[in-house]
Amino acid sequence: MAIRHEDTYSIARVTLTIPRPFDTVLARLQSSIKQFSDEGLSILQQAHDVDAFQGAVESMVGPHGFMQFGAIDHGRWTGLFGVHKGLKSIRIIFGNPLIAITMLRHDYQSGLWVPVEALLIEREDGKGTDVVYVRPSTYIVRDKENEKLKEAAEALDNKLEKLWEFVIEGED
Repeated sequence: MAIRHEDTYSIARVTLTIPRPFDTVLARLQSSIKQFSDEGLSILQQAHDVDAFQGAVESMVGPHGFMQFGAIDHGRWTGLFGVHKGLKSIRIIFGNPLIAITMLRHDYQSGLWVPVEALLIEREDGKGTDVVYVRPSTYIVRDKENEKLKEAAEALDNKLEKLWEFVIEGED
């Protein structure tokens, strides 16, 4: 018989309102996170030791240390249902296995939360783009006494902040 356990805790959802068009914000983000490819997956799957794996990952990340694992274009289909008048909206899933392992070492269940994600939403008022994400340390660190996990998750928070600063400071 299965035993069910539930944890309830608070998370911090962040919304950045960037006064730039959706396509500009998306392009700026994607200029810093490389697209993950089938070829990249093959390289990772064929790595037989840590050095080979690290080398493969390092060759596949962008300038801020992240690669894109996927994207869900909500804007493409929500307009069919009359939701948000077909405004652009895309969920980007991105991360870095070498960052993830720093957390997985201390709590294997943190694998539920990596890679991270962000939702870019074209603003209805036409005044830019909202970027919505959850600060990773607030959902990865369930056990407040796990200092090593907390340090690793906060390091990820800091890397994400630098990425968002880059996106915000982008040229139109």
